[in-house]
Amino acid sequence: MTHPILGTKTILRLFSLSLLLLAMLPATTLYSQVYMKSLGTRGSEISLEMTPTSDGNYVTVGPVTRPPGGPPGFDIYLNKVSPGGNLIWTRQILESNVQGFGNAVPVSVTETFSAGVSSGFAVTGIVRNGISVDDPVMVVTTNVVGIPTGYSSYGGPLPINNVGIISGAGVKIIQIPDGRLAICGSVTLANSAGQLPFILVVQQDLTLDFMRVYEDAAFSIPGANLFGFNTRAHFADIEYVEELIDPNGAVLHEAGFMVVGSTGPMNSYFSEILVMRTKIDGNPSQVTLHGPQQVKSIGTALTITQAGNVEVAGLVIPSPSATGAPATPPSTLVLKLEPHFLGTLDQDEYHGFIAHSDIREVGAGEFILAGRDAYPAIGPGGNLIWNGAVLRIKNSGTVVFANGYGSPNGVEVFTDVHEMAGGDLLSSGISTVWCRGPMDEYLNRTLGDGSIVGCYFYSLNYSHTEPVYPVRDTWLPSELLDLVRDHDHLLSTPNTIVYLICPQVFLPNIVLPIPWDWFRRADFTRDLQIDIGDAIASLGRLFGGGQPSVPEQAADSNNDGTHDVSDVIHTLNYLFGGGSPPVAPFDEPGPDPENDQGNIFNIDELLQWIDQSLLAEGGVLAEE
Repeated sequence: MTHPILGTKTILRLFSLSLLLLAMLPATTLYSQVYMKSLGTRGSEISLEMTPTSDGNYVTVGPVTRPPGGPPGFDIYLNKVSPGGNLIWTRQILESNVQGFGNAVPVSVTETFSAGVSSGFAVTGIVRNGISVDDPVMVVTTNVVGIPTGYSSYGGPLPINNVGIISGAGVKIIQIPDGRLAICGSVTLANSAGQLPFILVVQQDLTLDFMRVYEDAAFSIPGANLFGFNTRAHFADIEYVEELIDPNGAVLHEAGFMVVGSTGPMNSYFSEILVMRTKIDGNPSQVTLHGPQQVKSIGTALTITQAGNVEVAGLVIPSPSATGAPATPPSTLVLKLEPHFLGTLDQDEYHGFIAHSDIREVGAGEFILAGRDAYPAIGPGGNLIWNGAVLRIKNSGTVVFANGYGSPNGVEVFTDVHEMAGGDLLSSGISTVWCRGPMDEYLNRTLGDGSIVGCYFYSLNYSHTEPVYPVRDTWLPSELLDLVRDHDHLLSTPNTIVYLICPQVFLPNIVLPIPWDWFRRADFTRDLQIDIGDAIASLGRLFGGGQPSVPEQAADSNNDGTHDVSDVIHTLNYLFGGGSPPVAPFDEPGPDPENDQGNIFNIDELLQWIDQSLLAEGGVLAEE
């Protein structure tokens, strides 16, 4: 590359000056342990669950769209990331058959172990293989680096009246102490006659132990002998529970499962939170209903606390206004249940926060949940936008913090949050504006108090109430399904790139009046000015271990696709030697010209995209 305007000596002098100024910068400005990052390809991908791994890292799972030119559809997108948000490996697992590529929507992932040693990962979700819809529930296993080892689907017609299944989804997968995998979710009967929750248990080689579907007896058609008709229920989370023994040594409950979800009649807006404890074969031993009556409520997550209680999270969704007024946003309901009869010990409701994740116990007996802000801001063009949010509460229900994180332009949603070693919190989910495509995975690491120095966050507008919803009983008779299919599969390595969103080293806590992914080329410091400070910051990245520009494309002054010393030379040449200016976006801030996919700025668009494109069953993400 030649530089006809600046002479070699002048360039060397400018380099020397820039390096001298770089050396004078405090080293502490170049590093931070907290961050916001996006992770993705030129297509669409989202993280629907994140699990910590035994080696101290994290694996995320969600769907990824196939690149243009190939058959349309979605594949399994597995990414392993470090606590610092760096990509360790990335995998795209494709279902295939003689008719072409199938369509898979992964929802949940767990690490698997054999003889106490990590053996890989197991994923559940939805599969459409172009052959049958009777077996929509997918389970896929991989080795420790994400290479698939098995791919099967489960379902089958109901044994009563031979009623078929038209859709379904596995939404949570866990490994139980004996090594088997347990999955929960729901399936929908043909002609939309009913929706049945299920528990599926398989060996690690994916051979079937049992798949048991349930109906709520309260909504069965009396005398019709039609199992599953007129009932609409769904399981959203499952936990293994140990045998429960009273102080006198009597067995109160056998070992088995605890599940949470929702139940209600078909063709009705109303539903109730359903909690069920079963024996190890899936047969119910206790079933209770919670939350308000004659209002739509759904159970989304549960955990067994260190004290042995059951902590349940759910959503209370008010009915649409009869006058056409704006709907009241859902609120998050957290219930503490005793483990024997599942009676209520405590109830707390949080208005202003919408949970989309598991509920997890963390240090000091507190709990964390991830989701989104309930009250939107006004974005470009008058669109309503939401940000991802994390709620941390004490055992008593008191709020420790409720914070929102995200862009002033677009939609972010958190679908998971974990406490890291040392007490920091790591959240994952969806970003629709900091993108290589319409949406990317979103990673957000904060301190334990919810703060994230150098990044934009705010306290949610929330209120906390303590309702008194009565506990009701019901019962769930069940039937067994036995259809299993093995699937051919392929492996691809997607072109995944990780982008730093913040902290912005040079402009901490300053939110510019432009979308996150807009920039001026050569504006490394993101102050919307092009000056020698940008050249110094660029050298700091190249030679001083500094953080990248935000976004990283801003550092590519000469637009050759890489950030190297030639970009510093190009910037200095423009500033001091009359050289050509950087190419667009330069005169005004703008988006990456290579991103021709467009962004999603509206939560309704996002949820509609998820419902229609991902074939979400029973509320994988949508709840309104």
